[in-house]
Amino acid sequence: MTKANKTPQKSCEPNSNSPLTPVRYLDSPRHQSPTSHDANLATCRTRLESLVKQIQDNYAKWKLAQQRGTSICYTIEAKKTKSLENEKSTSYPDDLILPCNKLAIIASIFVDIANNTREILRQLRALCKMPGAAADTTFYKSWKLPQFVAFTNELSERYAQEAVIKKRVAENIAHSTDRSELISHTTFWEFPEHVDSYVQLGFLILAEEVSLK
Repeated sequence: MTKANKTPQKSCEPNSNSPLTPVRYLDSPRHQSPTSHDANLATCRTRLESLVKQIQDNYAKWKLAQQRGTSICYTIEAKKTKSLENEKSTSYPDDLILPCNKLAIIASIFVDIANNTREILRQLRALCKMPGAAADTTFYKSWKLPQFVAFTNELSERYAQEAVIKKRVAENIAHSTDRSELISHTTFWEFPEHVDSYVQLGFLILAEEVSLK
């Protein structure tokens, strides 16, 4: 009698000694919730409105300081001219001290505005880096955040350059040795090279952009 060949059966029980194959779980993408997105845009809008107002207020202060400084320059020019024409008079009469001190204070206002505008520029750049679509959002009529940054960047550079000129005039006008030098200092102050009609036009465009009409 022939014995039937028995094929060994593979055990169905798991081998506890076999290594386990690691299983990778893909992280599900984390999307920003609509509520968080709206909150970021609202925060950005509020902050942008505040910064734009500061920019406009600073320009109003700049123009006022420009006008007052021009008037003081003419006062200094008149007093200094009188002392230069009078051989018996000192080159630095006592009545020159007060207007010179006032002009120095006004020159410092320009420096403060330039520094403040540089800080505003830093904050605008920070807004562009906020989570979400803030940098690509139109908050007013047509400008997006990068356009506000570009405007403020150029304004900051022009303020800084003009502030240097104002400071130089305030420091040197009283030391003028002749009439032509006096006129030169007054002219440098009265007719700005950097904060000029181009900047004024830029602010008119900005005002139109942020107006609610």
